[in-house]
Amino acid sequence: MKEDIEQLQEPIPTGVVILKSEIHVQNGASVQIPFRVNPSNYVPTKEHVSLDVIESQITRVAYGTSIPEYVLTDIQPDKNAQGEVIDGQWLAVVEAVDGAYYGEARIALIMDYTDAQGNRVQLTSTSVALLNSYVKLTSESVALNGPSACTYLNASTGMPITTSTQLVALPISEGSSTLFDMTTVSVVSAQLTGEKADQFTLQSDESGMKWSITANSAALEFEEGVQYVPVTLAVVLRDQISGAEVTVTKTIRFYQTEYTAPAVEYKLSEWPADNRQNIDMGAYLAQVGVTAELFTRYSESDYLPVIFKPTFAVMDATGQTNASSKYRAVFSLLNHVEDEPGEGVISNVIVAPETDYLQQRFYGKPVEGTYLINVNVQYSRVESIVSSNPQPTVQATIHIPVTILP
Repeated sequence: MKEDIEQLQEPIPTGVVILKSEIHVQNGASVQIPFRVNPSNYVPTKEHVSLDVIESQITRVAYGTSIPEYVLTDIQPDKNAQGEVIDGQWLAVVEAVDGAYYGEARIALIMDYTDAQGNRVQLTSTSVALLNSYVKLTSESVALNGPSACTYLNASTGMPITTSTQLVALPISEGSSTLFDMTTVSVVSAQLTGEKADQFTLQSDESGMKWSITANSAALEFEEGVQYVPVTLAVVLRDQISGAEVTVTKTIRFYQTEYTAPAVEYKLSEWPADNRQNIDMGAYLAQVGVTAELFTRYSESDYLPVIFKPTFAVMDATGQTNASSKYRAVFSLLNHVEDEPGEGVISNVIVAPETDYLQQRFYGKPVEGTYLINVNVQYSRVESIVSSNPQPTVQATIHIPVTILP
């Protein structure tokens, strides 16, 4: 009888209320859900509290059950700012299990107790909370998109070229079609780094997630024998949910407008019957910034640089006047990987710029002598071409000295 009386004297919960209507948590992290119990002297325990997922992308099994993504790990007393326990107010500690996914679920709390007749009873909270789970920000979540290389000066205008880079979301896991949610991050800072970073200007657009980089003047300083100046943009991002900070970087190489290739030699004694001579251009193009890296992209919607029709000029050995007609030839920039486009130029769809080659089809067998080929190439992105201020990505001249020996 004494035990029965003690049991009857124990408080029985009459109501449970969740105090937050919307809660955000990251995968692999825990969140505290505040709730109140009536009467205030009732003490809930983890063994007698459970999550009830009312609605989610995953169908629940039955009343009073959770889903694998969320686990109730503890029940703790809630405290005020001074660290004092608040009567009748508690914290349900819920963990969103680790994994690359986004989730949304409406949850309630269920408390079970034994009534006076010894029956097990479940009491559901009168309010629900929307629990949103997010993917953590990491250095693999976002990237700075933009050209890896750029000619620093516009040969047509004599003004420095402006190149842009912007933050883009990457898939949340390998093979996933879901991209990282960029609305969960903010930009803390963005700055240029590198030995010659002070020779460039960085400017952000209105979104705060796209930047333009321009040389301060046309008198950019290059080390002797070096074709480019590397500049790195470092952007510090803050995860708005966890507060963690991540730095992403993008290095852009600013190239000179000209490059002189090693001399090429042909021997008349080994002259081909079809009067064609090929010069591999991959190594030369790399000296003005045209490599496979220039054509990488993060999604199928990214624009690739396209090449405008290259121009060719044959000069004498000094590069001052037109060479003699004895060196007349038809020039084509082709690619070993692609089908030859005949009289046209290299395809706008770049497969492997390192396998580009310059083909000379001579009108006839030349004579012994020396001449200079000037190859002018320009690559631009589509969005730049259609803008009010078109900016080439790479605009350079490659000088190729040619000597014909006996």
